Amino acid sequence: MAERERRPWRFHLEVRDTPYDLLTCMVLALALITLVYLAPDNAVRQILGLVFVLFLPGYAATAALFPENDQIDGIERVALSFGLSIAIVPLIGLALNFTPWGIRLDPILASVSALIIGVSLVGWYRRMRLPADERFAIVVNFEMDFGGMPLVDKILTIGIVVMLIASVVVLAWAITTPRVGERFTQLAILGPGGMATDYPRNLTIGQDARVLLSIKSFEHRDVNYTIAIVLTNAADNSSSVTRYSIDWAQTQSLVPRQAIAQNFTLKHLEYYNQTFNFDVTSAGEWKLQFLLYVEGQPLTPDAYREVHLWLGVVPAV
Repeated sequence: MAERERRPWRFHLEVRDTPYDLLTCMVLALALITLVYLAPDNAVRQILGLVFVLFLPGYAATAALFPENDQIDGIERVALSFGLSIAIVPLIGLALNFTPWGIRLDPILASVSALIIGVSLVGWYRRMRLPADERFAIVVNFEMDFGGMPLVDKILTIGIVVMLIASVVVLAWAITTPRVGERFTQLAILGPGGMATDYPRNLTIGQDARVLLSIKSFEHRDVNYTIAIVLTNAADNSSSVTRYSIDWAQTQSLVPRQAIAQNFTLKHLEYYNQTFNFDVTSAGEWKLQFLLYVEGQPLTPDAYREVHLWLGVVPAV
């Protein structure tokens, strides 16, 4: 009985008659717009965003500049796609910087998408004007004959394929999983002009004063905070903290051994900026403390973050 003939495994792909590659560029640009507004936090969006910025603009531009098949080879076309993308996108950002829209997500997304779609249409038009045998075509021919391959070659081939797949998986994981740095919250008080100067250190009883409170979260998550403001005598730092709600728009008359507080929530990299107006009702040397607590933390003098301002208060003349 004759041995059954083993045929090699073949794969053939040719894109010539219809520029499906340019159609894919336009579809990917529109797909990213959809993902940005329908799925803001998505791994597919992050991977597609890299392709959108680093490859698609240059590929569409290369297709428009070189519609013929023999003008440049495949490696040069891929290299130009990356190179032109890296050159074009920053120029778009620079141009947007001088417009009323500025460098923000929506203008950048709209501008780069319009460029990809517009240049892809130009490339489509130029390519289809050429005879079919002169058009740029994507041709992939792959043949593998495991039957006539030595055992060592089979093992090496399978190993290379596994490593390539693993590399792609690891790269995708590295792109879609951002590194979480140090977690902390920034707490600061500024003078009335928004600078770390001109603090109201010397006051008279009942004199209106103002400081600016600035808090920024670097916690990499949503965090609920409580900010408490406590006035204590310089000789007595053991005042307890009693929380109650306040209207930050009103001037606060600060009484010793009493605290005012407010609750709020911050996302990662979000700011909380408030103006705090106050006056002190008694003469003496006072310590004005700003105590920041995270959710679930008891309101004790041991706060998560603390800054303070020393005040000298004298009777009004």
